[in-house]
Amino acid sequence: MVTTRPDGETNARGAARSRLFVEHDADRWTLVAAAAREGARERRAFREYLERHGDPASDFDAAEAVYGELVNTCVRHAPGRITIEFRWDDTTLIVIDARERLRSWPFSPDDTSSESTHHAYALISAFTGRIRVTRDPSGGTRACVALPVMKARA
Repeated sequence: MVTTRPDGETNARGAARSRLFVEHDADRWTLVAAAAREGARERRAFREYLERHGDPASDFDAAEAVYGELVNTCVRHAPGRITIEFRWDDTTLIVIDARERLRSWPFSPDDTSSESTHHAYALISAFTGRIRVTRDPSGGTRACVALPVMKARA
């Protein structure tokens, strides 16, 4: 298991004190951040992780776009604490926002940024086929999508 601090140092003890905690191995990738914008900054690192462990036939562009759209929606509408998880066993990306804002996504037509949120929702739906948004047991909203990736054979 590798844990990374924002300054690039890998050390589990130091990471726990930072605003950003990233942990990954060959089976999963997890990020916990005090602010959604910090999760958005890790978009490239997430893609690199997928490419390192994924089958080259995977659609890494679509997976990165889904990550970006979902996390950036949190940045705009639920800017607080965020947890992002990816599991290879079912290729599911899970984004949990602590503010429960995503539960009403793609939001109402009177939302001042409804065009961009509907665009993000449509893009994610096109790439993944389905978004499941539920209340997270620990509070907040849990958005789950299956990414169009496959794990590389050992």
